[in-house]
Amino acid sequence: MSRSERIHIAIVGAGIVGLTLAVTLNALDKEGKIAIDIYEAAPELSEIGAGINVWPRTLQILKQIGLEEMLIPLFDHQPDLEPRIIFGVRKGDQKEGYKIYDVMNNGGALRIHRADFQRSLIKHLPLAGSAAKDINCPCTLHLSHRLADYTSTAPATSTRNIGPITLHFSDKPSATCDILIGADGIKSTVRQLFLSRLPNPQKYERYMEPVWSECVAYRGLVSTDELEKVFPGHRALTHPGLMYSGKTRYVVVYPVSGGKFVNVVAIAHDKTRGGVWEGPWKVDVTQAELFEEYAGWEEEVQALIQCIKKPTKWALHALDHLNVFAKGRVFLMGDSAHAMLPHLGAGASVGIEDAYIFASLLTHASTPRALSAQFTNHLTNIYNTVRVPRAIAMSKATTETGYICNLEASGFEGYKEHDDVPMDLLVKASRAMERNWAWTITSPEEDRGRALALLEDPRAVL
Repeated sequence: MSRSERIHIAIVGAGIVGLTLAVTLNALDKEGKIAIDIYEAAPELSEIGAGINVWPRTLQILKQIGLEEMLIPLFDHQPDLEPRIIFGVRKGDQKEGYKIYDVMNNGGALRIHRADFQRSLIKHLPLAGSAAKDINCPCTLHLSHRLADYTSTAPATSTRNIGPITLHFSDKPSATCDILIGADGIKSTVRQLFLSRLPNPQKYERYMEPVWSECVAYRGLVSTDELEKVFPGHRALTHPGLMYSGKTRYVVVYPVSGGKFVNVVAIAHDKTRGGVWEGPWKVDVTQAELFEEYAGWEEEVQALIQCIKKPTKWALHALDHLNVFAKGRVFLMGDSAHAMLPHLGAGASVGIEDAYIFASLLTHASTPRALSAQFTNHLTNIYNTVRVPRAIAMSKATTETGYICNLEASGFEGYKEHDDVPMDLLVKASRAMERNWAWTITSPEEDRGRALALLEDPRAVL
């Protein structure tokens, strides 16, 4: 089938979610109904950040789209559903730290370097001349394409075939598509344009821009060889994941790149700015600043900081809980729709689920090749029905987990940094944290099945 006879999907943003969507559409589109264009503002594909958690639930999706075999060698352990530690939680904000609790689930967390994950996705893109095994959806990647606006003309009747959406780029020729996907991250241009076109757009002003969480994250990759020299036998060299908790701040540590490096993320609650972050979100800082933030913490934490020669500081932002992710022929996915804080390691997973559900709907046998406004309204209704509550619930659980991690949850009000805290209170909080990770061993097929059932139910058509 020629490209002109296919449903044209434009994906704005070539991050984890945008690439996953392209790979998933290609894997599921057995009838060859779809053609894909990916538009990325950057001149090259690069991924910032270090570690990413792949949970058993997420791995089920990656297996369905053919990525499991390539990813397995990059994980920190072989995937299984044996009881495993997600994080060994320690009271770290005192000189003599101690173990609190092992947060566990079946399968644990598969830790992988974000760049390794992205490279695996790129290798599976259905690009001409790529290594992708089967190309069901021809795909073109357009770099240096920054979206400025989009326009569309509504059809005269709801049953008439839709006209094109026109994409307007800065300093590039315009392009057209049938469906527009905003996967352009927390600062999404698509989201801002999308919200401004909704009825009563003034009520969506609070969702236009992300909000600072009053938390910052210091990040660094530590060579295991260097850590062994600085602190022989350090717990992080052999442990699947550690969390050093303290009042208003905590540190998470886990292996990446097959154990060659340890990913360190130190999150601190910063109340000194009055709730407003000004300036760039990511800055290089001195090692001395990081030492000052964690002064008085146990020696294991001090050794990790000593190995981070050039730490970076990130202002952690999130979106308020948006209640609509799609309308007409525009769909928001990942951080563009529901950017959440990193405390639960769930942001990428929820975005991957967005892509999986959408791709399952669009490639279903009942989806027509010639889209009508009636059908696309049905599609957006299903996507909102299935994805919005799921994302909001995960975002709320993430925020709650953050308060537990930095000992600011209910029950910790009377304690300061470095204080002794009753063990029963610490264990109770850790168990609550463990419950917030129960979603990681559930199946995405329940949500997918629900979405497909709605697709085939005429009563669900708006």
